[in-house]
Amino acid sequence: MSAEFTRAQLLRERGRHEEAVATLLSHLAHHPEDPAAFIELAINRMDIPGQMKLALGDARTATGLMPGLSFPLSLQSRILTQLDKPKDGLALAESAIALEPDCDYAWNSKCLALINLTRWKEAEEAARNALELDPDDEMGSNLLAHVLRMQNRLDESEEESSRRLARDPENAFSFASAGWAALQRGDIKGAEEKFRESLRIDPEMEYAREGLKESFRARSAFFRLFLKWSFFLQKFSESNRTLIIISLIIGFRVLRTLAAGIHPLLVVLVVFAYYLFVFGSWLSSGLANFFLLRDPVARMSLDRAEKTEGLAIAALFFGGLAAVVAGFTLPMLPLAAIGCALLAAAIPASMVFTNPSRKGTIIFSLVTAGILIAGTALTTEVIAHPENGLMKDRAGNLFTTMIVLCAVSSWLGMVRSLRSRQA
Repeated sequence: MSAEFTRAQLLRERGRHEEAVATLLSHLAHHPEDPAAFIELAINRMDIPGQMKLALGDARTATGLMPGLSFPLSLQSRILTQLDKPKDGLALAESAIALEPDCDYAWNSKCLALINLTRWKEAEEAARNALELDPDDEMGSNLLAHVLRMQNRLDESEEESSRRLARDPENAFSFASAGWAALQRGDIKGAEEKFRESLRIDPEMEYAREGLKESFRARSAFFRLFLKWSFFLQKFSESNRTLIIISLIIGFRVLRTLAAGIHPLLVVLVVFAYYLFVFGSWLSSGLANFFLLRDPVARMSLDRAEKTEGLAIAALFFGGLAAVVAGFTLPMLPLAAIGCALLAAAIPASMVFTNPSRKGTIIFSLVTAGILIAGTALTTEVIAHPENGLMKDRAGNLFTTMIVLCAVSSWLGMVRSLRSRQA
């Protein structure tokens, strides 16, 4: 073991990953086939933004140099899961377990892949297998607490976090897990306390920082509604979630037909409820950020992009809502057209300001601009030909264009590469 390799390990333990990588590359210049150095290199690069694919290459090299061991395969699995390829990660984790069934790192890697595939029961089994091999395994315990929470088994989740904290009172992840469980239960104050404690121990923990922001946002009744909906849906597999949403969309359309036979204003209310249901999850974060701006303490948790998002989404949503209500009530169709355009533009705009993907930011900015341009043309058309309303001839085509662009933006929002930072 060279002095450079030992120094690289110390640098990693202190969180100085870039320096550790430079030291390891110097070590590899003299020891080009040292598998331990490639593993160390991969572990460091996993913590450096933008180097996840390089980490995967290092792990693959280590696997080639150590073909009979499970750890390099498990490491590859973990990296692939972080690269949004959980199916590939799961296959490698299972290969690693086949090589060494008593490798707790491999079981944890399998658990992570299954979590990303929303296969909660299997993920729980994998975490418990890791803990059977090593009851003190920190990662296995924290993963088990997370999986139990995702199944809404909050008491068991907090019990596991408490067990971990009894062994390690300074475990930041366990406090964060307990915070998320408290948030899911509706204990906003308790969640804030646990997230603060987690950040006291590890100020860089993003899991706890995001949880603290969510607990601040949950002070808003509007955001709590969508938070509860998110927690409800997370219990189901992706296919079952899709079935639930499709069933509710069909229900809204039936309700709209019934409302049309009672009173035209009821149709407006049903359509607005439909809008909130279908698109509310996109709007909730931006609107919650807006409400946080009024809290002198909570707003300090927001960065500049989140503050800008809060102001922009609130202006589009509340401005659009006021214009629609006034436009259809007075009636003033040009005002209603402006309101519809603002409400439609709020959806892609919600994926612009805090989007870590540069490509996604550009695409959603263009869609937002397209909706506003179509809305301006629609308003002009309604002023020129009020007899056609919003749905006839050219006005109808422009209105449909806005709706299609809005719907397309929500579909594109589910493409991970357009919503996450490229590794």
